[in-house]
Amino acid sequence: MPNLLMFASGVGLGAATAALWVQRWRRADHRFFAGLISIAVTLSLFSVVTWAAIAIAPLPLTGLFVGTLALLFALRLYRELQKPPPDESFP
Repeated sequence: MPNLLMFASGVGLGAATAALWVQRWRRADHRFFAGLISIAVTLSLFSVVTWAAIAIAPLPLTGLFVGTLALLFALRLYRELQKPPPDESFP
């Protein structure tokens, strides 16, 4: 299991690097960028959370529970990143 978590962290780092590279393109699709950021944040954060949860409660369902939370978190983050920023006008 530690090798899988290390791999997930590496994929998160790769997704973050790809997101920065894609952002340099001026005509990059906003959905693609939001997806890369969502993957990067979720994998980086939840690989640490999964490691801690398995260290505390080494049950077979612990990884499944944290994985389900990670999927829900990633979907929510993706939806939030797709929303256009509010147009704020300062007086």
